[in-house]
Amino acid sequence: MDSITQAALGAAVGEAVLGKKIGNKAILIGAIAGTIPDLDVLSRLFVDNQIYGLIYHRGITHSILFTILAAPLFGALTWWYYKKGFNKIRAVQSFIGVFWALFYAAILAGIAALVYYTGNVFSIGMLLLTIGLGVPILKTLYQNIKFLPKKDSTVSMTQWSMLYFFAFLTHWIIDACTAYGTQIFEPFSRYRVAFNNISIVDPLYTGPLLLGLFIAFFAKRAGKRAFWNWFGVSLSTLYMGFTFYAKSMVNDIVARNLEKQGIEAETYITYPSIFNTVLWQTTVVTKDAYYYGMYSFMDEDEEISFTKLPQNHDLIEKYKDDEFVGILLWFAQGYYNVIEKEDGTLLFNNLRFGLMGTTNENTPVEDRYIFRFILKPNEKGIDVKQDEDVERIKMEEMAPALWQRINGHK
Repeated sequence: MDSITQAALGAAVGEAVLGKKIGNKAILIGAIAGTIPDLDVLSRLFVDNQIYGLIYHRGITHSILFTILAAPLFGALTWWYYKKGFNKIRAVQSFIGVFWALFYAAILAGIAALVYYTGNVFSIGMLLLTIGLGVPILKTLYQNIKFLPKKDSTVSMTQWSMLYFFAFLTHWIIDACTAYGTQIFEPFSRYRVAFNNISIVDPLYTGPLLLGLFIAFFAKRAGKRAFWNWFGVSLSTLYMGFTFYAKSMVNDIVARNLEKQGIEAETYITYPSIFNTVLWQTTVVTKDAYYYGMYSFMDEDEEISFTKLPQNHDLIEKYKDDEFVGILLWFAQGYYNVIEKEDGTLLFNNLRFGLMGTTNENTPVEDRYIFRFILKPNEKGIDVKQDEDVERIKMEEMAPALWQRINGHK
């Protein structure tokens, strides 16, 4: 899921494991631990083609093996850090404080940009929650610099390791609930576990976590800290459980629509739209085409209007042995189509993430695929790169349309 959610969940883990011993520092260190697996995105800086990022992100750092082996390593490093007294050196604390303050500012800027482009209530709510979360974060960073500890840390290496273990574990568990999927069996298998029950950004999951942490941060008694932290975790966990139930209801509705409309499906997937679990999408596989549809729990009826999408798999048949095309096929897991442009360029569209907006948008269907890749045949074979033309997706039109569709306006 998004970085804020992972940091919030890691912070909640930190408070649960070590909040009683080290207070608010447990929240900060837990938040850091919760973001460590996502540092795999830095791998994109060292590859010659961004397509490799599809493999490296949510790869080994999101695996069971990493959780087991890296947790004691990070636990030992943190224990050594405090054992050597680096936490008592103002210059070190200042560097750490500035680094994480800038990191927080970058996240805040990203969400502010999302608000600017979408302007919907979900992104605004996420911005307000992030600003609220910044109060305890910045306060803790400031206190670490101004009030240097006089006593040595009493936290054992095992206790530090437990914090990292549960932060890493919960990180890939909730990532596996999204449509992107997670390679939890790396390096033994690249199989991606994806339950498709929650969006990568969902304020109704993140909000309770942040609320519980915010109250816990200002609570003076350890008992109240623990109560409010677990209160937030419990609400988020209950909501996560509800998303599985919601998905099961949508699956039944999709199945009934396919039967009623005479669409012979080989298989299909369902997944929520961004920011919510009210509006769901489905991609259906048939023998010669795909069908895409949307259903909102706010709809007056259960009828789904499907959009038929071409397959055109034969267009890349001769390129299937190409390394980059192979990566795209692995990532799509059978849900993709290909569109040929007049100049011979091929557009590879990943259908596991649906379409941006609704079926009655002014933007043509071929420009509403979320994950699209450009394939250009050449003398050596084919050149592959991700389509970064964000202007084709008119956010000023898509966001209001999405909000209306969530509210049941077909």
